[in-house]
Amino acid sequence: MVTGGGTGARRIRLTEELCQVAELEHSLCLQYLYAAFSLKTRPEEGGIDEVQAELVREWKGQLLLLAREEMLHLGLALNLLAAVGGAAHLHRPNFPQPERYYPLGTVAALEPFSATSLERFLDYERPSAPRPAPEPGARSAPEAAEPGGRGPQTVGQLYSWIRATVLDLEEKELFIGSRYRQVDSAAVIDPEGVLDEDVTVGYGVEPFSIDDRASALRAIDLIVEQGEGAEEDREGSHYHRLLRIRAELDAELAAARTGRPFVPARPLLRNPVVRPVPDAEGTTLISEPLAREAAELFDDGYGLLVLMLLRFYSRVDEAPTERQLIQRVAFFPLMTMFVRPLGEVLSELPARAGNPPASAGPPFAFRRGLALIPEARVAHQVFAERLAALAVRSRRLARRMRAANVPDRLQHRTVLLAKDVARMSRSFAGEVVRP
Repeated sequence: MVTGGGTGARRIRLTEELCQVAELEHSLCLQYLYAAFSLKTRPEEGGIDEVQAELVREWKGQLLLLAREEMLHLGLALNLLAAVGGAAHLHRPNFPQPERYYPLGTVAALEPFSATSLERFLDYERPSAPRPAPEPGARSAPEAAEPGGRGPQTVGQLYSWIRATVLDLEEKELFIGSRYRQVDSAAVIDPEGVLDEDVTVGYGVEPFSIDDRASALRAIDLIVEQGEGAEEDREGSHYHRLLRIRAELDAELAAARTGRPFVPARPLLRNPVVRPVPDAEGTTLISEPLAREAAELFDDGYGLLVLMLLRFYSRVDEAPTERQLIQRVAFFPLMTMFVRPLGEVLSELPARAGNPPASAGPPFAFRRGLALIPEARVAHQVFAERLAALAVRSRRLARRMRAANVPDRLQHRTVLLAKDVARMSRSFAGEVVRP
């Protein structure tokens, strides 16, 4: 029970800030994925030689790792929401998101890897000014994080707002949520408890339960240190790794001006869509039928993943075995055996006829209806139906790819993808309890 109007108002604000953080972490994860998918992997694609191909593959690996770590940041943000009485928040606006949407003043867009997109990532991850340590036993007012009434200019400053609020509110009044609706490393990586402890760590920031001020501050500080790095020279932070990629890119572009070609990314569309979306302007339509079919399949699979994650992080009324059932599909088969391979296939499929040539890229469209289904049995039935539909459509796409004039490697990947989705569908359907 809220004991005072002040606490209630501050909880509302804190919940809003955490929802904004969740949207930003979700959005940034997808932007890193899109840039990674755009990078070439073979000299035969043109614009890179054997040595440059190794460098570009390293960049791709780094961007994929950043995307994975943003997902872990999102998981901690959702745990924070649950701890202070909020609900799992996986909604986000569609791409592109204009500068005015968030107070950071940075556009959120799906763009191929380039010096421009790299600078945008650096803007997101740029370290904030060093934060003064609070006096022992003192609480710091959130307004202090907003000098002159201005909003945050980086993700790190937004986390500073949240940190100040956590410090300012009474601990017993703030942490009213249950640990039941939170997710830790074991729930994600080893839900059945069969692995040694050292196997379930290694992602840099691991999900853990939050139930007091100390664990909340630990979560916030870990996210900031791994992302912005708190200080510009922190080795291994997102900001530091992006700076290193920018330095290497600058060196290659300088060499290209003296005659050594360097075109590391495929010409993916900016903010691709298969149909107009209601909350975004500046999208680019995929018009080629094969790419449209693959993109629609991708969006439906991504939407199913979001629905499953909402259920997994909400934990309304599932038994442990039912939660494990969702975990075995959402983490990580649907991510690694569907989202990544189909996203990479889309990065090589022609998006439109004529010139200039362009590849499609995954739209990551966020459609209506991606909301929590409250009843567990109903949700599981919906998941089973959607997985079965994905399996049928994946097989159809694989047949169309075999009949189309596309490289053998893309045909082979879609065949494997279809087999993996069929296996996921059979496994889930075999265990789901129907209403």
